[in-house]
Amino acid sequence: MLAACNQEGMLGLDLLPENNRFPTIIDSVELVGSTVMEDSLQSQLPSALLMGELIDPSFGKSSASFAFQVLPTSENIRLADPDSTLTLDSLILSISLAGYQGDTNTTLLMRAHEINPTVSSSKVYFSRDPVRTIGTPLAVRNFRYRSGLVQPINEPADSSSGTVVNVSGVLRMRLDGQDAFPEGSNLANKLLSGRDSVEYRNADAFVQFFKGLWVEAIMHPEAVNNGTGLLLQSNPLATKTGLYLYYRSGSKRRRLDLMLRPVSGSRNIFRFDYAGSTLLHDLNRHSGSDSSLQISYVQAGSGVKTRLSSDSLYLVLRSRSGMDSLSLPFQENRWVIHQATLEFENADTLAFGKIAPPAQLFLVPLDSQGRNMASLMPDLFESYYDGYLRNGRYKFGITRYIQKLMAEGPKGYDLAVIPGNPMGNLARVRLKTKPRLRITYTRIP
Repeated sequence: MLAACNQEGMLGLDLLPENNRFPTIIDSVELVGSTVMEDSLQSQLPSALLMGELIDPSFGKSSASFAFQVLPTSENIRLADPDSTLTLDSLILSISLAGYQGDTNTTLLMRAHEINPTVSSSKVYFSRDPVRTIGTPLAVRNFRYRSGLVQPINEPADSSSGTVVNVSGVLRMRLDGQDAFPEGSNLANKLLSGRDSVEYRNADAFVQFFKGLWVEAIMHPEAVNNGTGLLLQSNPLATKTGLYLYYRSGSKRRRLDLMLRPVSGSRNIFRFDYAGSTLLHDLNRHSGSDSSLQISYVQAGSGVKTRLSSDSLYLVLRSRSGMDSLSLPFQENRWVIHQATLEFENADTLAFGKIAPPAQLFLVPLDSQGRNMASLMPDLFESYYDGYLRNGRYKFGITRYIQKLMAEGPKGYDLAVIPGNPMGNLARVRLKTKPRLRITYTRIP
């Protein structure tokens, strides 16, 4: 006879002996860990486009920027009326803002560049791969973030004078008209020279004409920045990110929209400078051999992660179960695990410089190359897995993982604590070393 069970829940909790026939023990052990560098992760088509810099004594300087394609909103665009003359008005870079991390008193120095090659939506890009640009920046300007700021924009209308439209939540940067950066005006005139049957025939033809943009924002080197920097976030599905080319066809004022569209390629780029930081001092130190180590680190953007040794975890659990001999199969000890949770404590009561810690972390196995392998965590999609920050602690339900570890051995797969959505933010957190594993088990004679 065959039987199966598909009920969700904590595997093993319904196996507790009836009437306390055998004692159920709740025990805990401290684990050892270290901080290691994260691999460069895939960064194409992120959930948020990022630009800015964050800095603090613990994590050093973290920088983010993004590159993207702009595409015409339709095909066979005709810029000019027959026998009319085209006159350039302005070229505006527009970026929809969805939020920020850091200190809004920070002055950012914005730079926009033309790129070549393009950012393809069908290719894989890694977070630390450089971007290749053409010539000097298109434009450079200072920027201070102001939440809720309303900007009156004179948009083309049926009349030659246009109409005023109020917009908010958008960063607008003029790319032409700066004498020190003629590349912006050159790009504006280039876009104005496109033909409907060639450059503006369709998206593929336009990408051959104009490859895209790279936008970066660094802390202004001459400004007084007493905070920890500022990181701006943009929703890639927003409708106001792209280029607006304002021009006249004869006496009529017009606007050409070249936008970041759902089919556009995009990617984030991250850089880290840990010089002088406590992270650099603690990097690769191991709490098992260094009793003075008190902190481990987790940082999004392919920064760093906390690593735990599966071998040491396995040996500690075997020893705790009374199995000092590694040759004795675990099943012979009849040590039944009902529940296992791993708990990390946030080492800081306040966020770093107005930067909130990650709302959720993930605990995943690593392969032999140190790469994150979430597919090897059997508890990942269980309701009890958790990983959310509550009362200053991150707690993970890993019953199935511990059961599998004790039955099969570690197989060289260490564990890592990583941030959620690592390519869509620069969140970071310091954790106290020696997290606590709590296990509920039964010894059956």
